[in-house]
Parts: sequence; structure tokens; C-alpha cells
Amino acid sequence: MRDLVGVDTCIERKCVFEFEGRSFEAGGAFIGVNPKTGKHGGIVYAFENEKRVGNWHGDIKTSAHFGREWISVFGDKRQSVYFQWKGINFYGVYYKSGSDIVRVREIRG
Repeated sequence: MRDLVGVDTCIERKCVFEFEGRSFEAGGAFIGVNPKTGKHGGIVYAFENEKRVGNWHGDIKTSAHFGREWISVFGDKRQSVYFQWKGINFYGVYYKSGSDIVRVREIRG
């Protein structure tokens, strides 16, 4: 969401912070086009208290609807998330138990 790769694609870089002399790095957020399907998909981060999703740094966010929660067959808590980015509608699964990651894919409006 920092370095635009194309009109409707993005990738976030330099997702590192330091704490007590140690560096921690995350993969960052990205939205790209799947060459097999031609549809958008990727990873964003949940800011559930704000009802928003965005990039890892938190400086880019968009409104989101956090829907139904469920317990997966693996015993972790997940939640449906819906949002729109650059005019494209997305559905995602928020992996609440272990992270703030939302794996997203393009859906019809």
C-alpha cells in the first residue's frame, strides 16, 4: 500500500520495528491480481476496534464490516470481514486467535 505496483495492486515494504534492541519484521500487507483467476487477493490487517482494515503500519485504513465469528476445525477463532478498496469489493477471513491478519479476495458487488 506504499509502493503501487499497478493501478489496483499494492505491496507494503519495510515492516520492521525495534523493541529493546531487537528488530521484528512482518511480511506487510499486499493486494495483487491472481494471474490464474484475474481477481484481486492478498493480506491486510484488522483494526477491529476501529471497524477498519489496512496496512501493517496502520497509516492506510478503510472502513470494514466485521461479520460472523466461528471456531474452525483447528480450534481457532475466525471472523468474516467485508470492505471496499479502490472501488473493488473484498471478502476476507480474519484469523483472530493468533494475529491481526485478514486473508482477502475480490468478490462481486
